[in-house]
Amino acid sequence: MPEFSPNEGKVAIATLPVKPAGLACTAELWLASNMTKVATSGLIPFTSTGASQSINLPTSLLSQCKET
Repeated sequence: MPEFSPNEGKVAIATLPVKPAGLACTAELWLASNMTKVATSGLIPFTSTGASQSINLPTSLLSQCKET
């Protein structure tokens, strides 16, 4: 049974420590199969707090991917 079906949305939560506070940052989550990007959150902008913070990275598997 697949855990991530085509066009199914999921959200990953990444904990990122960025110092100092106040920096403009971006994060991106991507998944690959055979070195080909098959899912991405796109660039998610956030401002650093100076401490570890949780960033939501929503993704969906591209519809052209085939289940194996």
